[in-house]
Amino acid sequence: MLNLKNINVTFGTNHVLKDLSCTVQAGDFIVIVGTNGAGKSTFFDTIAGKVKPDSGTIFLDGADITNLSEIQRACMVTRLFQNTHLNSVGSMTVAQNLAMAGYSRKSARLVDGMDGLTPEQLVALLAPLNLDTASLLKKPMNALSGGQRQLIAFMMSTLQAPKVLLLDEPTAALDPQAATKLLQLASTFVAKHKLTTLLITHDPHIALSIGNKIWILEDGHITKQFGVEDKKNLNPEHLIGHIDYQSLQHPH
Repeated sequence: MLNLKNINVTFGTNHVLKDLSCTVQAGDFIVIVGTNGAGKSTFFDTIAGKVKPDSGTIFLDGADITNLSEIQRACMVTRLFQNTHLNSVGSMTVAQNLAMAGYSRKSARLVDGMDGLTPEQLVALLAPLNLDTASLLKKPMNALSGGQRQLIAFMMSTLQAPKVLLLDEPTAALDPQAATKLLQLASTFVAKHKLTTLLITHDPHIALSIGNKIWILEDGHITKQFGVEDKKNLNPEHLIGHIDYQSLQHPH
């Protein structure tokens, strides 16, 4: 479904991704772990089109997308960042953000977007937050807690289901309760819609509790791949050498 073949990415003298090759099957939920500097963010940047590889090829459903820009790939690849402020427009209300997200893969004017979701759809969409929906919809995004904002951002990212969903440490800046709620929402949604998903995390417990595969990214390579059966025999200690605990304690 998603194939990266012999990908090389260099920034100056820093060779970040080194002849990286991998295949993501349709419906996979892959958790990626690795220390800082391993190339995780660059890996996502390359899939999303933010970074063009120096060499190598990227295929999505058999089509070569290597030379497509980030904007051109936006209709196929969606990314949720750990920084909640990058996932929505803080000055716009929740309703406005959701409305525009509903047209994120279509050509539309703002007035079209505002009519994109019915009140009933909005209520159903926001039900997992267990809040007063009418009041919530009127609030600007920057008035919400980080957890609420990230939950809504996840809903926005999946309103128009992408071919590939990239979750870039989405819980790193959240408290444990908010992080758990987001992961539960994501896991349920991904399983229900068989959405091809890649998740970066520094938390070994998250890596072991969610998804069907774990990949270890080290020094620009995917060095280990664990499947469903492999995960049954793993514990957090097996991932210690591949987790940056300083980042886990001090999320950036």
